Amino acid sequence: MLGAGNVCGPKAAFSTGRAAVWLVMLFVGSTALAAPTMVETVDVEQQRWRQTLPLYGTLTSPRDAELTPRVAGLVERVDVDAGDRVDAGETLITLDRSLARLTLNTLEASVAEARAQLAEAERLASEAERLAARSAISQTELASRRSEVDVQAAALDRLRAEAARQREVLDRHEIVAPFAGTVRERLVEPGEYVAESTPVVGLVATERLRMDVAAPQQYFSAIEAGMPVRIQPEALHGETLEAKVDVKVAASDALARTFLARIFVDNAAGRLTPGMSAKVLFEITSPEEVLVIPRDALVREPRGGTRVWIVESGDEGLRAVERQVSLGRSADNRVEVLSGLSAGDRVIVRGNESLSRGQRVRLAEPRAGPDRAATAADRSLRLSDGTSG
Repeated sequence: MLGAGNVCGPKAAFSTGRAAVWLVMLFVGSTALAAPTMVETVDVEQQRWRQTLPLYGTLTSPRDAELTPRVAGLVERVDVDAGDRVDAGETLITLDRSLARLTLNTLEASVAEARAQLAEAERLASEAERLAARSAISQTELASRRSEVDVQAAALDRLRAEAARQREVLDRHEIVAPFAGTVRERLVEPGEYVAESTPVVGLVATERLRMDVAAPQQYFSAIEAGMPVRIQPEALHGETLEAKVDVKVAASDALARTFLARIFVDNAAGRLTPGMSAKVLFEITSPEEVLVIPRDALVREPRGGTRVWIVESGDEGLRAVERQVSLGRSADNRVEVLSGLSAGDRVIVRGNESLSRGQRVRLAEPRAGPDRAATAADRSLRLSDGTSG
């Protein structure tokens, strides 16, 4: 009997162990059935796509010039220095005008002489006409005196033109500001001789600055002239300035796949200078409505593709259902869904890391806040095993 008991004992123990395993599995199954996974959901919304597009650039002046004299000469006086504010038409540099003034005086005297000669020719022609009326002189003499009037009149016009030209030459000995601005640099000193191609003053306009940014080609239809934008110059430490798009250049950079958008910034207060870096914020809105979900709803599969979990109601309560989705644009913790979902679907945004198909779920109480699904604007898509992608 003892031998028989020893032989049967191991089989009985194995049967008992297998039964225990089944009992544990049944217990786990019943526990899972009794305790659905808690998840948070949001509804798939259909709305116009909105996003903030940040682009970076440098503030420049629409007018930045190195002024050169219009005549050669000796610098007599310099009236400005670097940093001075000047108005349009204000004299900056004066060249020596002594010889030019003497030439003008000579021409003005010649004009006076020609005027007197014309008056005498007109008097003689008038007298010839009276004599010709009495047949006292020939018609040839009369025609000669009339011709002399024309010659003297032409000579007077020529001298007047030469005098006017010399006045212009005299005026050009002053280099004046072509626009209001700030003197960037002074390049000459009194006593220097300058040619017509010699830069003498650097002048830059600062009351209205310009910013050119290279916008990606996919936003060509969304950015238009007159569109309001916000500018954040780096020097103002986050302060925002209101502006608008002045020009959209309808020509793309074939290599960079970008187009030019030009913005003008009011700088009457003088807080900005050309050369400062700045960020431009474009508020882009699509004309059509699209499906939008939070980025937290996405689960990226290790072998490619992206899926989401939605909640569907059934006879046994709420269950998780898997959906493969195709995505479009992404911005501000939101993603555009091109296919795979419909408006009104409830997508799971929390608790979706380790769900299985058909798993029972229950909804958590909504958290306070304007975006209960958002955690961080730049949060990466999660892999199906729960690690960050």
